[in-house]
Amino acid sequence: MDVRDLLKQKGLRITPQREAIYRLLAASKAHPTAEWVYQEVKNIFPSISFNTVYKTVQAFEESGLLQRFNTGANIYHYDANVRPHPHVICLSCGRVDDLDEFPDSLEDFISKASMSSPYLIKLVNLHFYGYCPQCGDSNPKIKS
Repeated sequence: MDVRDLLKQKGLRITPQREAIYRLLAASKAHPTAEWVYQEVKNIFPSISFNTVYKTVQAFEESGLLQRFNTGANIYHYDANVRPHPHVICLSCGRVDDLDEFPDSLEDFISKASMSSPYLIKLVNLHFYGYCPQCGDSNPKIKS
């Protein structure tokens, strides 16, 4: 689906800045922060403010176009892949990766959680923490 159509479908105002911000987020597998998005989109729109980027990302999250998660120390990352899926987060550098090959039973797990609880579950975050390949090699705490 075209970005303009997606924004329109979600009831969001269409601007070139919003289109660029969503394209950056949708193309990124790095789970960027709002600061990273700001630095990137500033190359396209030099007069854009961080506040504009932050409010746009917030509007995307509220409309269901993005998911936001805290990797620790109140550092928020964004993911345009909004289907429930787990992430692995580096305890050293903060890198975030998807675990795309996670078993299909995650959907079963979510379904069972919904059935075994009186809660109306609206959001699922599953995070694994460890050391990425670059940090693991240089971290003396995890060497045997």
